Amino acid sequence: MKLKRLRFLFLLFLLVFIVLQIFHRPPYLIGKIFGTSNIIVIDPGHGGHDPGTIGINNSYEKDINLDISKKLYEKLKSMDYKVLLTRKVDESVDNRDRARLANRKRARIFISIHCNSLEDNNNTNGGQVLYFPNRKSNVNDPDNETLAHVILEQILISTGADNKGIVEREDLIVLNQTKMPAIIVECGFLSNEDEANLLTNDEYQNKIVDGIVEGLRSYIK
Repeated sequence: MKLKRLRFLFLLFLLVFIVLQIFHRPPYLIGKIFGTSNIIVIDPGHGGHDPGTIGINNSYEKDINLDISKKLYEKLKSMDYKVLLTRKVDESVDNRDRARLANRKRARIFISIHCNSLEDNNNTNGGQVLYFPNRKSNVNDPDNETLAHVILEQILISTGADNKGIVEREDLIVLNQTKMPAIIVECGFLSNEDEANLLTNDEYQNKIVDGIVEGLRSYIK
């Protein structure tokens, strides 16, 4: 009888402890309880019948996005990160499916790679990061805005590009349907001739990748 009572008291104490911890540190424990992974999902924007922006040099955004994403994938894999691509070839992928993949894998971070453009403006250039406001991480990482800041900062350091800032966007599916910190990296302006030529250059693409990787390392640690 005494043994049963002790067992009951122990289980009761354990339950109270878990409840108190959940209310005290929800992001950390929810990640532990529900098995949030350390997967980073890389999303090459556009693809297939959707070329995205067509550059002033006749380059296709979808191709540049895929090239940069593959380089980023390989570099992160070489550093023993767990990485997934939403597409590996030139194919159409619905934006909802991109978000669903990240959610299904319980990814830690979602990064979508894009290029910018402005109609009737071939002077503007630089890097920019879009993010969904007020999203917290569920593994005790800093918030979504911090992710956007650190990634953009490191890209600018690596490439020397102009700073076009971070921008809140609540209307984009890959940002508002993902359940983890998610950003869109606008790597440069294809409407600017100099930057369009840089964005198709392997060396410059590697500089973008280096910046993203350094930003991820800063954010995660």
